[in-house]
Amino acid sequence: MKIKDLQKEEKPREKLVDKGPEALTNTELLSIILRSGGVDCTSTDLARNLINKFSGLDKLVYTDITQLMDIPNIGIAKATGILALGELAKRLTIENNIKGSVIKKPQDVFDSVKKEFSGKQEEHLYLISLDRKNKILSKDLISKGTLTETLIHPREIFKKALTKNASSIILVHNHPSEESCPSLEDVKVTKRIAKTGIEIGIPLMDHLVVTKTEFTSMKAQNLLN
Repeated sequence: MKIKDLQKEEKPREKLVDKGPEALTNTELLSIILRSGGVDCTSTDLARNLINKFSGLDKLVYTDITQLMDIPNIGIAKATGILALGELAKRLTIENNIKGSVIKKPQDVFDSVKKEFSGKQEEHLYLISLDRKNKILSKDLISKGTLTETLIHPREIFKKALTKNASSIILVHNHPSEESCPSLEDVKVTKRIAKTGIEIGIPLMDHLVVTKTEFTSMKAQNLLN
Protein backbone atom coordinates (compact mmCIF):
# COMPACT_ATOMS: atom_id res chain seq x y z
CA MET A 1 0.00 0.00 0.00
CA LYS A 2 1.30 3.46 -0.93
CA ILE A 3 0.92 6.61 1.14
CA LYS A 4 -1.58 8.02 -1.35
CA ASP A 5 -3.80 4.98 -0.82
CA LEU A 6 -4.15 5.55 2.94
CA GLN A 7 -7.17 7.26 4.41
CA LYS A 8 -6.63 11.02 4.77
CA GLU A 9 -6.48 10.87 8.55
CA GLU A 10 -3.72 8.23 8.33
CA LYS A 11 -1.40 10.24 6.07
CA PRO A 12 1.42 11.70 8.17
CA ARG A 13 1.50 15.12 6.49
CA GLU A 14 -2.26 15.59 6.59
CA LYS A 15 -2.36 14.31 10.15
CA LEU A 16 0.26 16.87 11.16
CA VAL A 17 -1.72 19.69 9.54
CA ASP A 18 -5.04 18.58 11.06
CA LYS A 19 -3.91 17.59 14.54
CA GLY A 20 -0.47 19.12 15.05
CA PRO A 21 2.99 17.48 15.19
CA GLU A 22 2.48 16.26 18.76
CA ALA A 23 -0.22 13.88 17.49
CA LEU A 24 2.23 11.97 15.30
CA THR A 25 4.28 8.96 16.33
CA ASN A 26 8.07 8.90 15.91
CA THR A 27 7.57 6.70 12.87
CA GLU A 28 5.18 9.18 11.27
CA LEU A 29 7.44 12.16 11.98
CA LEU A 30 10.45 10.38 10.52
CA SER A 31 8.43 9.39 7.45
CA ILE A 32 7.86 13.09 6.75
CA ILE A 33 11.62 13.72 6.98
CA LEU A 34 12.29 10.83 4.59
CA ARG A 35 9.57 12.08 2.17
CA SER A 36 9.53 8.82 0.21
CA GLY A 37 10.06 5.11 0.67
CA GLY A 38 11.39 2.73 -1.93
CA VAL A 39 10.49 -0.29 -4.00
CA ASP A 40 7.33 -1.82 -2.44
CA CYS A 41 7.99 0.29 0.65
CA THR A 42 6.21 3.45 1.82
CA SER A 43 8.03 6.19 3.70
CA THR A 44 6.18 5.05 6.83
CA ASP A 45 7.36 1.47 6.33
CA LEU A 46 10.92 2.66 5.80
CA ALA A 47 10.78 4.88 8.89
CA ARG A 48 9.48 2.01 11.00
CA ASN A 49 12.18 -0.34 9.71
CA LEU A 50 14.92 2.18 10.47
CA ILE A 51 13.73 2.82 14.02
CA ASN A 52 13.48 -0.91 14.68
CA LYS A 53 16.89 -1.62 13.15
CA PHE A 54 18.63 0.95 15.37
CA SER A 55 16.45 0.28 18.42
CA GLY A 56 15.17 3.84 18.56
CA LEU A 57 15.61 7.33 17.17
CA ASP A 58 18.49 8.28 19.44
CA LYS A 59 20.87 5.76 17.90
CA LEU A 60 19.52 6.23 14.38
CA VAL A 61 20.13 9.98 14.12
CA TYR A 62 23.70 9.73 15.44
CA THR A 63 24.91 6.81 13.33
CA ASP A 64 27.56 7.00 10.63
CA ILE A 65 26.46 8.13 7.18
CA THR A 66 28.14 5.18 5.46
CA GLN A 67 26.22 2.79 7.70
CA LEU A 68 22.98 4.51 6.80
CA MET A 69 23.66 4.40 3.08
CA ASP A 70 24.30 0.65 3.25
CA ILE A 71 20.60 0.22 4.06
CA PRO A 72 18.28 -0.47 1.10
CA ASN A 73 16.28 2.56 -0.06
CA ILE A 74 18.57 5.00 1.81
CA GLY A 75 20.55 7.29 -0.46
CA ILE A 76 22.51 10.41 0.30
CA ALA A 77 19.41 12.63 0.48
CA LYS A 78 17.69 10.49 3.11
CA ALA A 79 20.91 9.80 5.02
CA THR A 80 21.87 13.47 5.28
CA GLY A 81 18.30 14.35 6.25
CA ILE A 82 18.43 11.88 9.14
CA LEU A 83 21.81 13.16 10.35
CA ALA A 84 20.67 16.78 10.04
CA LEU A 85 17.71 15.89 12.25
CA GLY A 86 20.08 14.50 14.87
CA GLU A 87 22.32 17.57 14.78
CA LEU A 88 19.35 19.90 15.16
CA ALA A 89 18.14 17.89 18.15
CA LYS A 90 21.59 18.05 19.74
CA ARG A 91 21.92 21.80 19.20
CA LEU A 92 18.44 22.45 20.57
CA THR A 93 19.26 20.45 23.69
CA ILE A 94 22.49 22.36 24.23
CA GLU A 95 20.79 25.70 23.60
CA ASN A 96 18.00 24.94 26.05
CA ASN A 97 20.51 23.82 28.66
CA ILE A 98 22.61 26.97 28.53
CA LYS A 99 20.16 29.72 27.68
CA GLY A 100 19.11 31.56 30.80
CA SER A 101 21.78 29.95 32.95
CA VAL A 102 23.35 32.39 35.40
CA ILE A 103 27.14 32.64 35.37
CA LYS A 104 28.51 33.18 38.86
CA LYS A 105 31.96 31.64 38.59
CA PRO A 106 34.34 30.13 35.99
CA GLN A 107 33.13 26.62 36.79
CA ASP A 108 29.65 27.63 35.56
CA VAL A 109 31.16 28.64 32.24
CA PHE A 110 33.09 25.39 31.91
CA ASP A 111 30.00 23.32 32.73
CA SER A 112 27.99 25.13 30.05
CA VAL A 113 30.50 24.59 27.23
CA LYS A 114 32.51 21.42 27.85
CA LYS A 115 30.25 19.27 25.67
CA GLU A 116 30.87 21.62 22.77
CA PHE A 117 34.56 20.75 22.71
CA SER A 118 34.18 16.98 22.82
CA GLY A 119 36.28 15.38 20.09
CA LYS A 120 37.57 18.70 18.72
CA GLN A 121 41.02 18.28 17.16
CA GLU A 122 41.64 21.98 16.56
CA GLU A 123 41.08 25.11 18.57
CA HIS A 124 37.55 26.54 18.61
CA LEU A 125 36.74 29.96 20.02
CA TYR A 126 33.25 30.55 21.44
CA LEU A 127 31.62 33.78 22.47
CA ILE A 128 29.17 33.71 25.38
CA SER A 129 26.93 36.77 25.51
CA LEU A 130 25.46 37.74 28.90
CA ASP A 131 22.66 40.05 29.96
CA ARG A 132 22.81 42.50 32.88
CA LYS A 133 22.08 39.73 35.37
CA ASN A 134 24.86 37.51 33.97
CA LYS A 135 22.35 35.18 32.32
CA ILE A 136 23.47 33.51 29.10
CA LEU A 137 21.85 35.03 26.04
CA SER A 138 23.67 32.95 23.46
CA LYS A 139 26.76 30.96 22.64
CA ASP A 140 28.36 31.46 19.23
CA LEU A 141 31.31 29.89 17.45
CA ILE A 142 33.61 32.72 16.38
CA SER A 143 36.53 30.89 14.79
CA LYS A 144 38.42 27.66 14.29
CA GLY A 145 42.19 27.42 14.44
CA THR A 146 44.97 28.73 16.66
CA LEU A 147 44.20 32.09 18.28
CA THR A 148 46.30 34.86 16.76
CA GLU A 149 45.78 38.59 16.38
CA THR A 150 45.65 38.14 12.62
CA LEU A 151 42.78 35.64 12.87
CA ILE A 152 40.81 37.06 15.79
CA HIS A 153 39.78 40.68 15.50
CA PRO A 154 37.77 42.39 18.26
CA ARG A 155 35.46 43.80 15.61
CA GLU A 156 34.06 40.37 14.78
CA ILE A 157 33.52 39.49 18.44
CA PHE A 158 31.77 42.70 19.41
CA LYS A 159 29.74 42.80 16.20
CA LYS A 160 28.23 39.47 17.25
CA ALA A 161 27.84 40.61 20.87
CA LEU A 162 25.94 43.72 19.75
CA THR A 163 23.48 41.64 17.71
CA LYS A 164 22.75 39.67 20.88
CA ASN A 165 22.25 42.85 22.96
CA ALA A 166 24.98 41.62 25.30
CA SER A 167 25.83 43.59 28.42
CA SER A 168 29.07 41.66 28.84
CA ILE A 169 30.86 38.72 27.23
CA ILE A 170 32.98 35.70 28.05
CA LEU A 171 35.34 33.94 25.66
CA VAL A 172 36.15 30.24 25.75
CA HIS A 173 38.57 28.29 23.60
CA ASN A 174 40.06 24.83 23.82
CA HIS A 175 43.59 23.44 23.69
CA PRO A 176 43.53 20.04 21.96
CA SER A 177 46.97 19.43 23.52
CA GLU A 178 45.11 19.00 26.85
CA GLU A 179 47.19 21.77 28.41
CA SER A 180 44.94 24.51 29.76
CA CYS A 181 47.68 27.05 30.44
CA PRO A 182 47.14 30.12 28.19
CA SER A 183 49.84 30.76 25.62
CA LEU A 184 51.50 34.15 25.25
CA GLU A 185 49.46 34.69 22.09
CA ASP A 186 46.27 33.81 24.00
CA VAL A 187 47.08 36.46 26.57
CA LYS A 188 47.98 39.04 23.93
CA VAL A 189 44.75 38.55 22.00
CA THR A 190 42.68 38.55 25.19
CA LYS A 191 44.13 41.83 26.46
CA ARG A 192 43.37 43.48 23.14
CA ILE A 193 39.76 42.27 23.24
CA ALA A 194 39.38 43.29 26.89
CA LYS A 195 40.61 46.81 26.09
CA THR A 196 38.11 47.13 23.23
CA GLY A 197 35.32 45.89 25.48
CA ILE A 198 36.00 48.63 28.00
CA GLU A 199 36.03 51.26 25.26
CA ILE A 200 32.65 50.28 23.81
CA GLY A 201 30.94 49.39 27.09
CA ILE A 202 30.68 45.61 26.71
CA PRO A 203 33.30 44.31 29.14
CA LEU A 204 35.08 41.00 28.73
CA MET A 205 34.32 39.23 32.02
CA ASP A 206 36.63 36.27 31.50
CA HIS A 207 38.41 34.09 28.96
CA LEU A 208 38.65 30.39 29.70
CA VAL A 209 41.11 27.97 28.13
CA VAL A 210 39.59 24.50 28.42
CA THR A 211 40.51 20.85 27.90
CA LYS A 212 38.34 17.77 28.32
CA THR A 213 38.69 17.78 32.09
CA GLU A 214 39.98 21.16 33.25
CA PHE A 215 40.12 24.86 32.54
CA THR A 216 42.11 27.98 33.30
CA SER A 217 40.37 31.29 33.96
CA MET A 218 42.38 34.24 32.71
CA LYS A 219 40.46 36.51 35.06
CA ALA A 220 41.50 34.36 38.02
CA GLN A 221 45.08 34.58 36.77
CA ASN A 222 44.83 38.40 36.51
CA LEU A 223 45.55 38.27 32.78
CA LEU A 224 42.73 40.51 31.52
CA ASN A 225 44.32 43.85 32.40
